[in-house]
Amino acid sequence: MSAMIRLRISAFVFVAAFVALAAPVLAQEGPLHINREARFAVIFPGEPMVRPITYMSRAGASVPAREFFVERDGARYVVTVVQFPDGRAEDRRAVEHAAEGLRRRGEVRFQAYADYDPGIPGRQLNIFEPNGRQTRASVYMYDRRLYITEANAPVGDFAAIQFEQSIMLLDEDGEDVDREGLELVLAFIGSLFSRILP
Repeated sequence: MSAMIRLRISAFVFVAAFVALAAPVLAQEGPLHINREARFAVIFPGEPMVRPITYMSRAGASVPAREFFVERDGARYVVTVVQFPDGRAEDRRAVEHAAEGLRRRGEVRFQAYADYDPGIPGRQLNIFEPNGRQTRASVYMYDRRLYITEANAPVGDFAAIQFEQSIMLLDEDGEDVDREGLELVLAFIGSLFSRILP
């Protein structure tokens, strides 16, 4: 078998595996929840409820916030949106303050600075709690809004992983502020296949 045929077979297997792995996402139980007012989108494993809460800022001020959440089979999926009335549009210190509160919940197995896009500070955390559960969390700040996502579920819960990875921050027009992310991925895949296939 020639090297070119093996390469084409490998490319076909890669595409087939990609489609097979994408099928559960396409057949997800909960659709993408888009909230243009709070300016985020995420895949919840059901229809979220909303409640007003108060968030304590790093300066000790009480700031109004909203919590969007789904509780299912003992798991909890939450997006908290804190709207700061003034201050910096993007503030890494506010992100770190929120991350510190999350870190107190248990053993931090992973944490990283994970800017949503250049200039939009963020943090991702993976925390194992004393009760054996796992919290997958992220914190981002964009346009005076602090976004805190938390998926508290059994270790390895697929819905928690999907929820954590699906967060999108939206601009005033309802568009993802990371406009280049998907385009870069598609361009990379296209360039890869243009080298493999004739």
